[in-house]
Amino acid sequence: MRSLAALLAALTLVACEGPSGPAGSTGPAGPAGPSGPAGDAGATGSKGDPGAPGCDGLAPGQTLGLAVTVGVSAPANGKFFATGERATITIALGDRCGRTFAPGDLGTASIYLSGPRAGSLTRTASSLLNCVTDRSAADHQHHFVNLIAPHWADPTQANLATAKDGSLLYTLAPVTSEAPGTYTVGVWAKTRDDVDQQLTTAELQIGTATREEYASGASASSTCLSCHLGPMSGKSYEAHIAPGFSPVGNYALDQTPIANCKLCHNVDGYSPNPIVRKVHGAHRGKHLMAPGVAHPEYGLAADTTLAAFTNVGFPSMPDAEKDCAKCHADDRWKSAPSRLACGTCHDNLFFDTGTLNPPRTLGTPAAGKCTSDGDCMLFGSLAVCDAPSGSCIRRAHPAQADDSQCTTCHSADTAGLVPIASSHEIYTRTRVPGLQLADVMLSGATGANGTFHVGDTPVFSFRLTDVNGADIMDLKTNAALSGTLIVSGPTDDRQRVLGPLTMKTSGTLTFDSGTHRYSYTPPTPIPALAIAPYNSDPSKFSRATTPGTYTLFAYINETVTVSTTPLSVTARDAGSATIDFKLGVDAPVRPRQVVSQGACDSCHVALQLHGGSRRVATACSTCHTRGALDRGVGSKGNACKVTADCGGGAAGWETCQSGTCVIVTDPTPAQAIYFPVLIHDIHYARKRGGYAERNNLVPGTLNVIGFNNGANDFSEVLLPQDVRNCTKCHSDAGGTCSASAPCGVGQACVGGTCQNQSWIEPSSVVCLSCHDDAAATGHAALMTWTDASGNLVETCTVCHGQNDQFSVAKVHQLADPYVPPYSRE
Repeated sequence: MRSLAALLAALTLVACEGPSGPAGSTGPAGPAGPSGPAGDAGATGSKGDPGAPGCDGLAPGQTLGLAVTVGVSAPANGKFFATGERATITIALGDRCGRTFAPGDLGTASIYLSGPRAGSLTRTASSLLNCVTDRSAADHQHHFVNLIAPHWADPTQANLATAKDGSLLYTLAPVTSEAPGTYTVGVWAKTRDDVDQQLTTAELQIGTATREEYASGASASSTCLSCHLGPMSGKSYEAHIAPGFSPVGNYALDQTPIANCKLCHNVDGYSPNPIVRKVHGAHRGKHLMAPGVAHPEYGLAADTTLAAFTNVGFPSMPDAEKDCAKCHADDRWKSAPSRLACGTCHDNLFFDTGTLNPPRTLGTPAAGKCTSDGDCMLFGSLAVCDAPSGSCIRRAHPAQADDSQCTTCHSADTAGLVPIASSHEIYTRTRVPGLQLADVMLSGATGANGTFHVGDTPVFSFRLTDVNGADIMDLKTNAALSGTLIVSGPTDDRQRVLGPLTMKTSGTLTFDSGTHRYSYTPPTPIPALAIAPYNSDPSKFSRATTPGTYTLFAYINETVTVSTTPLSVTARDAGSATIDFKLGVDAPVRPRQVVSQGACDSCHVALQLHGGSRRVATACSTCHTRGALDRGVGSKGNACKVTADCGGGAAGWETCQSGTCVIVTDPTPAQAIYFPVLIHDIHYARKRGGYAERNNLVPGTLNVIGFNNGANDFSEVLLPQDVRNCTKCHSDAGGTCSASAPCGVGQACVGGTCQNQSWIEPSSVVCLSCHDDAAATGHAALMTWTDASGNLVETCTVCHGQNDQFSVAKVHQLADPYVPPYSRE
């Protein structure tokens, strides 16, 4: 009963409750309760984007860098700056982080301006630049303006200002009497340690909207770069990159030919010698007759530096510096002759006095040595006889006070008395048929899928055509035509197995008058043993004809007689073909691709050796095999009557025996002509140590005894860039590749593309061809051992392998950081 009464009482109270009052203030918080157990770890979140690297975080060898930009204001007419207008040059100097340098932060900051671009007209635009022209200026600041400490010709002009963003504003003086044309402004900047350098150029038109180009073409594709640009360093190697005034070389001056060069080297520039004199003089080099002599008749004082280039030979084949088109991208070399342009090559000709000093030797009359001037009439009216030598010479040339009469005699076409194109004609390109081997085929294989085996006789068939595709059908009967065939392999280490075979006298050569096809069958099948290398001891050589890819190399030559005045000359034409084939194993064909034809021709234009008969770079190693040597004792040369008739007679290594010159003492003992060794030897000859040549009759000189015992002295040859740019010659083949379609020998399949790997594979025989000193030779010997089977085992890859501390790629690296080149002397 109590519980029921209590419930009724409670309900009564609720029903009678009034509205709630306001809430009271919050009481103090109670004490914290005990911590609960830790929860499970959550899932790892996604990785955020990496932050930008710190700008000042420099890797080993890395520098802050130097960036230079140059801009030119727009002319009022939108095309060119007219008389009275002032152009403004905007210059930004910064580091790799985009921070601005003031000129005073740098070691060098200078501005140059020259134009127009025609060689005989280019000069420093001194009035526009407001620069001093006094070559005896105490601070040497003439024909340019030093932006760090400017020295002005007219200090009132206020040419230089600084914009709000820190860039420089250089306002040129008003255009006045400047010759119309294309002008180049350049800003040269270097950090205080000289390591970071830039010479940036921009162009502006003055007085005309017609743009001019440089003789060597646009700077980005300048013909200079075909020889001088290092593909691994990215640097162009001309006169200034070698250490000298700067401890690392002024490489920026060479970087953009010819734009950079003409800023200083013009007819009135910082250098007293214009670029045409420097380039012509340096590239004619060893054929200069009066190097650096003064020529006041066209404004040149003496230049003592040109004597240093008399060991330089121009690489174009076969006629060297006669090939003006190698450097000239247009025809101005023959259409715009001048005393300056022509005289800097023909440096013994003095136009003011009309004399040649020393005289030019023209040759000996067809009838024999001359005895009077009348004997030399065929050489021209100015030719006279030099009685002591019996040769016709020229001592005189009509005096010329200016260039106005040059084209009267020296025309671009055939109208002139002595046309330039005729004087510089390269007969092997213009007076020959242009032989070509077309539709070449190889048959005679007895194995599956065209695989040859030892004992098979390869049959080579082809069409012989001229450059226009017309068939030449008298190979068999024309005495001027010859054919040669060589078979060598395998491509990873070639040795000859057939040849050289003369098609007309060895084996069988047939001609099908219906199809116009020739077919040549060698006199013997492919032998089981390879032929001993040239000039080696056959008794010490024995190598089986091992399976692999073999190469057939065939070339057809023609000797063409060219009628010229006064004498007839001969020119050699050549048509070539190579066929790679399987021998002994049915496996993918792997051609040899260590070097490329294009790489060789980039400097040599049309590579040709052995009198012009061999022109395929990738076929050189079919004869120049491992173990091959130059000619030695017992080799026979030219006909003779007495030992004095022999080239080596005076030096004692050749004597006349029974009417023939014979080597009696080897002047170049153990001189290898193995292709990779020989080519490295030659292209680095001037800088080699000479250890391998220490026993030569002339110790340390690189001589190779060749055809008819002729001594070929390569001692002064040097690649026209840093030789450590290995990929200049060892270029990538490109093209797709796979496991079933491998690259050629010397290439590796990287990402599905063939890339040249030959140069990063260490080998003592190849490495010592450049590193030619006793220490390197001893090191290689110590690192080579003989195994239990008597095989020599090189351990080069332990230290010099691709991923090792002293890998070939690492020790030859030239960039990041920049590595200065060696001296060229």
